[in-house]
Amino acid sequence: MNSITSKRKFSGFSSGTVKATIFILLVGIALTFWLYTQMIFDHVRNYQKSVIKTQVEIYISIIDPKYPDTTGLSTSMFQNVVQESPYDIIFSDKYLNPVQGYWRNVGIDPADTTLKARLKLIDLMKKMDRTNRPEPISMPRLELHIDTLIVYEEPPSRFFPVVVTDSLGVFLYGRNIPSKEDRLKIHSSIEEIDSFSPPERFLTENKPQLIFHGVNYMGNWPMIVAMKKTGQPIYWKGFPTIVRNDTSRTAMDQLKAAAKRLKKEGNWYEIVPIYTVIVDRTWFLHYGDLKFLSLIGWLPIIQFMVILILLYVGFIGFRNITNAEQRSIWVGMAKETAHQLGTPISSIGGWLELLKTEQDPSLLDQAVTEMEYDVKRLTRVAARFSSIGSRPELQPLMLSDVIEEVLDYYRARVPHMGRSVTIEGNYSGNLRIMGNHELLNWAFENLIKNSIASIENRDGRISVTGMMTKDFKHVILDFKDNGKGIPHSDQGKVMKPGFTTKKRGWGLGLSLAQRIINDYHGGRIMLLESKPGAGTIFRVILPTVKEKI
Repeated sequence: MNSITSKRKFSGFSSGTVKATIFILLVGIALTFWLYTQMIFDHVRNYQKSVIKTQVEIYISIIDPKYPDTTGLSTSMFQNVVQESPYDIIFSDKYLNPVQGYWRNVGIDPADTTLKARLKLIDLMKKMDRTNRPEPISMPRLELHIDTLIVYEEPPSRFFPVVVTDSLGVFLYGRNIPSKEDRLKIHSSIEEIDSFSPPERFLTENKPQLIFHGVNYMGNWPMIVAMKKTGQPIYWKGFPTIVRNDTSRTAMDQLKAAAKRLKKEGNWYEIVPIYTVIVDRTWFLHYGDLKFLSLIGWLPIIQFMVILILLYVGFIGFRNITNAEQRSIWVGMAKETAHQLGTPISSIGGWLELLKTEQDPSLLDQAVTEMEYDVKRLTRVAARFSSIGSRPELQPLMLSDVIEEVLDYYRARVPHMGRSVTIEGNYSGNLRIMGNHELLNWAFENLIKNSIASIENRDGRISVTGMMTKDFKHVILDFKDNGKGIPHSDQGKVMKPGFTTKKRGWGLGLSLAQRIINDYHGGRIMLLESKPGAGTIFRVILPTVKEKI
């Protein structure tokens, strides 16, 4: 019986509420799909970023500034790994100026050097950066530097031989040696000096790499090597209180003071070394999304437009169906009204004609009685139709009395229809409900009328059984006939307005009965069973007086 209660709850929903619910549901589905699409889109974009970053890291890892020709920008590895990728890419320097020739898939020839091309590239980089953060690329390279250095020293003796070379053995300075021009003699002097005094090597990366030969002879030999332009010490030895690599401000101040002293008291000279420095040049890789990501980006918009179109088409279709049903209902109501009014009006007209032509006084009493019945019938018809448009007043009543009134009506008229039909009513229990007598009478009348119409050219039987449910909360009525039955293909449509299998039917009887039972009385009417050639059973379930309506 839970379905009964559920049906009663949903019967209060209007078509507007149903439409709004469907619209909200469709919007929710569209939003869910859009969020899912965005999640996939973001996942692919993050994967794309990781691929780009991995490619850049691989390239950076293989660059060797000592061999730029074989590991630099012109190599096939760079072309294959980065520039020939499927992405739209532009390389720029740290000032965000496009690097000439290093862009791909942006619709600009790499050989184009015009100002228009550069401006367009800058605009494309800005668009790319709004979507994907540019990846920095460290591009180390070797550069030659030439600096003038001053060497301050305090030798134990000014007559000791000293030679200064760079790490490649290039002669920079020498004194007290046989020759400064003959390279062989210089080399020989260096070997001789190193045999009694180990060389002092200053080989720090990105600084002048110097080798002093002969400066470790006879113990302590203070020495400072400083830049001539700035006076900043870069190498030193022979100062026990200053650690070799101490670059603190205190150490530098002490060394500068010592250099001034050595310049006055000791010896000093200039050297001009040529050395290499690794310069870390930074580029930026600007890249756009893959082409298919751009297509995916349009998917939510296309989906939203398709949903709007479907909603519009569905709304138009639903409105047309509703209008068609309303037209069918209005036509059916008009025909039903004509039918309901036609019988008593015809009867009244017949009695009036009879009274005009017949002067027999005995007919007067019979005519008055019959005409009074027809007037009551007209009054009942008016009450029925007036109740359809508004919420009817429900009162306690015995359901068996309403049914018997309908059965008596048809028992009296079936013989005049040329058919042999037995109509029976069987009831058990107190079938007391809250209901509207006229509307229930109308609903049961339509059920009995359909049963009679289904019995063709043979003895028929119609039975109505009524009983209480086990919990005494509902009354069950079964309307059973042995008529021709309903085809299986039509059983799901019998309650729809306008559907009928009769040649002169209007398809409104069962839909009116459903509205009366379901909407006005909180019950339920259903096609319980129907077999072609064997008959049909309709079941009506109504709440009892104790059940709230």
